[in-house]
Order: sequence, then structure tokens, then C-alpha cells
Amino acid sequence: MADFDAMTVNERLAAASLMSDYDAAVALNDLDAINQVLQQVGLKQDENGVNRSIENSTPRERKTLNLRPASDEEIDPETLNKKGRGWKISDKRLDELHDRAREMKRFATPANRALAEKFAKADLGRHTFKRFAVVGSAIVDFNCHSLGMAIMVEEEDANEVIDKRRDKSLEAVGIRVMRIRAADILEDMDSVLQRITAGMRMRIDDKNKRRSEHRSSDDNGPSYSRTTRWD
Repeated sequence: MADFDAMTVNERLAAASLMSDYDAAVALNDLDAINQVLQQVGLKQDENGVNRSIENSTPRERKTLNLRPASDEEIDPETLNKKGRGWKISDKRLDELHDRAREMKRFATPANRALAEKFAKADLGRHTFKRFAVVGSAIVDFNCHSLGMAIMVEEEDANEVIDKRRDKSLEAVGIRVMRIRAADILEDMDSVLQRITAGMRMRIDDKNKRRSEHRSSDDNGPSYSRTTRWD
């Protein structure tokens, strides 16, 4: 059993396989959900965002977060508009997100590492995917900024309610989220790559269509299209 007293917050969460749950709760700015996760690693966050130890810092049985299902009414795009370094979030919180993203990369799952290797070798032109990217107040497994497309790897212990709420938040600001099961990545990579390629082409077509509809005198040039090559 891990010695949580000697660990940082990120190390505790990673050791308990709770990093993604914590990230999702933070992205939703839901203090109750954040504390549901932190209490499992002996911590509690106060209203000022400070994490404090509670009486017993040994790991506890993992619990499922109890969140309300996502609904269209909950998503307010105005709260997600970009501003400064982040999307209306403080520099401190943004730095914490980047620190957590680096920690998640250190403790990446086999499926995430396998897909990352394919992206590293692929010829995707200017449509590259960044691993464990901070998008607003969320961390996504892979993000293509030029396409507005995020890929999330679904592990067996994924929380469906959290995932849906985070996806709606991202899609409310124009980011298309593609979820891929970890088992599919490990067992049928070729099909996964075909699905990603199809998703990229759809996003390229969407952008070309919007460019045509809003074409003006300062148009940047012709529509972009290319063949994606996976090595």
C-alpha cells in the first residue's frame, strides 16, 4: 500500500488511479466532486482551493463520484471563453493544470502510450496532436488545436457522468471530442487509426465549409486537404 504521507497531491492521485477523476471534477469547478476524489487519498479542499490533510492519510476504497447527469442547460459557453493564459481561470490554477498534465504523462496508461507512439510516427501535416493538453480547465489525452478536435482514451474505470459533462463543456466552445476505448487501442489499433482519420477528415471538411461560407477579401487561401499516413 502506498505511503501517502510522503507524496505530493499529484503523486497520491496517480498512485490511486484518480488523476483523471480529479481533473474532471476540477474542470467542472465542482467542490463536492473534488472532495469526493481527494478524500480517497486523505485530503480535503477548502473553499479557497487549498488542499489539507484529513485525519487518516492511507488510501481508501475507490468510490464512484455522485454527479448530476449532464444537460444542455448546465453548459454556459460564456464561462469558457478564452481570456489571458486560460479560459477565465487564474494563472495559479492554470499552472496547477499543467503540473498535473505532466504528472499524468509520467503515469500514462499502456493504451495512451501506444496511441502516443502512433501519433509521434504519423505524417499528419500541420494537424498534429499534443499529448495531455490543457484545454480551458480540462486536460485531454490528445488535442489537435488546428482542427478543434480532442481525443479521450476511455479506461475501464472511467466515470461516464463526469466524461459526458466534460465533453459537453468542450463541445460548447467548438471542440469535437472523440472517445476511444483503451481496449480497442490495445487490441485493434488499425481500426482505431481509421476512425481517427475519418474524424480528422470530418473536421477538415467542417472547417472548409465554414471558410467557404465566410469567405472574404482577406481569405487566407484555398481549402486544405491531405492524405493522413500512419507508419
